[in-house]
Amino acid sequence: MKRAVLMGLLAVGLASAGGAGMSMAPASSPLSASATLRDPAGVVTGQVIFKQLGMAVQVTVKVNGLTSGQHGMHIHEYGRCTPGVDAAVNKVVAFGGAGGHFDPGMSHNHDSPKADDKYGHGGDLPMITVGADGTGTASFTTSKVSLTGVTGILNRSIVVHAHPDDYKTDPSGMSGARERCGVITRDNFVARNYTLPGAQDFPEGVAYDAKRGLIFTGSAATGNIYAINAQSAQTSLFSKGGALGRSSALGLKVDSQGRLWVAGGATGSVSVLSPNGAPVAKLMTPPSPDPYLNDLTLTPDGSVYVTDSTRPVLWRVRNVSDPSKLKIEPWLDLAQTPINYGPGINLNGIVATPDGRYLLSVQLNTGELWRIDTRSKAVKRVMGGLAHGDGLLLDGRTLYVARNADQLIAKVNLSADYGSGEVTLEEPAGGLRYPSTLVMIGGDLVSTQSQLDKLTGGTPETPFKLTRFKKF
Repeated sequence: MKRAVLMGLLAVGLASAGGAGMSMAPASSPLSASATLRDPAGVVTGQVIFKQLGMAVQVTVKVNGLTSGQHGMHIHEYGRCTPGVDAAVNKVVAFGGAGGHFDPGMSHNHDSPKADDKYGHGGDLPMITVGADGTGTASFTTSKVSLTGVTGILNRSIVVHAHPDDYKTDPSGMSGARERCGVITRDNFVARNYTLPGAQDFPEGVAYDAKRGLIFTGSAATGNIYAINAQSAQTSLFSKGGALGRSSALGLKVDSQGRLWVAGGATGSVSVLSPNGAPVAKLMTPPSPDPYLNDLTLTPDGSVYVTDSTRPVLWRVRNVSDPSKLKIEPWLDLAQTPINYGPGINLNGIVATPDGRYLLSVQLNTGELWRIDTRSKAVKRVMGGLAHGDGLLLDGRTLYVARNADQLIAKVNLSADYGSGEVTLEEPAGGLRYPSTLVMIGGDLVSTQSQLDKLTGGTPETPFKLTRFKKF
């Protein structure tokens, strides 16, 4: 797949889906987080408490050991309080690893803490005033950031600077050196990360082989596929990008024979790999403009159904014993159904019910969830409200939806016939970065942190990772 094609499709998909803010689904308990402030030597010098209050966040800061007067304070992009290059001065500085100011509105502008995110950095906070004893406290509420959603600050950092903030000079209001830093971590939440070795991995798909205890994930940018030991976290290159002409690896599934099925995006193909990673088959859809095979699911009869995000077709591979006779064919013309294809990314994630009777698929650019009957091919709208819906995971009557640009996982309770549903919880985990797909291991969920929003521009947070946490 041409990388430029994928980048263009992603850009259109993001634009058409709109900029949804934080959704207010019921939560089991109010979100809270904290950050321990340290000086460049690593000595603890204060603490910051964050509490979600409706659409705003209450922030309480206490810090010591600073010079008296006002000090600029900001949320920074990355959760790394390490030395690194500060782009503003182009040299290594204390806490440079935290990156620049968090800018969810992509304003590229430093401004007042009261400015809308489209005009100024979301991370632009009020200053803290330090007394003659070197101790400073501050307490305020801001709606510029959140602990969930597109303005989520979990696993980012808060930095206190040496000087006052003039609230106008780019990039940091002339606030001087970074003197204190703390990573913002969610309270009472446990997660485990599986890291990937590549600087351009952008992991989009994920699958689990329970027999071997292996997690598979594929790169949207290179087509590399990695195998991760779910217990030890040891990672190896399972299949290098380029095999069978695979330049992108999106949706992944493991079948009963241990073979890995891979949706190839704009290549218009599905690759099948043996349990040891050797090529088995490459299944090509007919040539046409803008193919985009995005995700796939297996049914008990051995069929594989594949979504196409740009062409209104649902594809199927029939179960045959001879790999040389595997063929992908159009199964349902979606133009003849209630599903209306528009600009951007359309049908995306897909799952099958345990008996194979129904398929569920989410349409990213509309936020609609659809049920498709595999017997009659009848299509029914289940619900809307799943903005930026990407990968799906079905667990009984519970559907988990990775909502990529919203940086959260939605939990949907489905009716007995899968024909209706209701969002009951929206979970940011420990701070997700564009989650695209999900898989379940025992009582845990594993989500990719694909950062596909950075594939079209910007600097991704590395190492790329998958995150594992208890299902909710």
